[in-house]
Amino acid sequence: MSDSIESVALQLTVPETAVDGLTGLCWLLSPRGVLLEDAFTLGSDTLPVGQTRMTLYVPPEEAESAQALLTSECAAAQIPAVLSQTPLPHEDWNRVWKLHYKPFNLGQHLRIEPAWMVEPEQPGMVRLIVDPGLAFGTGTHETTRLCLQAVEKWAAGQTGKLADVAMLDVGTGSGVLAILAVRLGVGRAVGTEIERDAVASAQRNLELNGVADRVTLRHTGDPRDVAGKFQLVVANILSSVLLPMAPNLARKVAPHGTLILSGLLARELPVVTAAYQRHGLEPLEHVTENGWAALTLRRP
Repeated sequence: MSDSIESVALQLTVPETAVDGLTGLCWLLSPRGVLLEDAFTLGSDTLPVGQTRMTLYVPPEEAESAQALLTSECAAAQIPAVLSQTPLPHEDWNRVWKLHYKPFNLGQHLRIEPAWMVEPEQPGMVRLIVDPGLAFGTGTHETTRLCLQAVEKWAAGQTGKLADVAMLDVGTGSGVLAILAVRLGVGRAVGTEIERDAVASAQRNLELNGVADRVTLRHTGDPRDVAGKFQLVVANILSSVLLPMAPNLARKVAPHGTLILSGLLARELPVVTAAYQRHGLEPLEHVTENGWAALTLRRP
């Protein structure tokens, strides 16, 4: 391999349910970092829902043995996997995964900026600064965009003091939805996340945005682990999670409170809507983009 090649990117695509079991081996092989991408990660639009791509960075002389070890591990665990490798030029290995992440405007008032490309504040714009870290990306899939816009619309429609409002963000990921809520004036927010690395990433993002004192993170995947009810509850998760979670998630919505659900395929709207109606929530509206949907419901 050419002397100009410093690293090789090994890309392992597996079902998302297999990620936890492979993470330790991946970090052992790639101590420089492991990049996780799914269908909700910017630049990963070609990944099907339910699949995760794990990218490792290894020295050229270790690429073949690392690939063989990953192949053997997946075969032993009966994990269906697709594995490829790409040589990286000398100076690029630590930057290549950042190339997809650029500042962008969402609607008329939101701007998402990677932490390494922060620009001056713009009048009239709400700026969200996000550093996804090596393990978790900024969510800019259609469902995240729809959810961000739904939260912004909800805030604009509130007649009371937002400072008195509490928000629950289930499956917070990078924390971007909770950050937006408090930047719009919500008094406090709680974000729950089942992935420990995502909790650390979200905490950094809270600090970057100056809202760490108003957002509490909990390492859990069960909304029952968070006490109280909330006037705004948001969950950007796949329907395969939202459907069984309906009883417990609906209970977290306070009287006259709002629930925003995303991560849905448009064709799944009827069944998801019906599931949450059975628990006392009334649908207000839904929006779609490229086959994906966000649903807003309200408790009477």
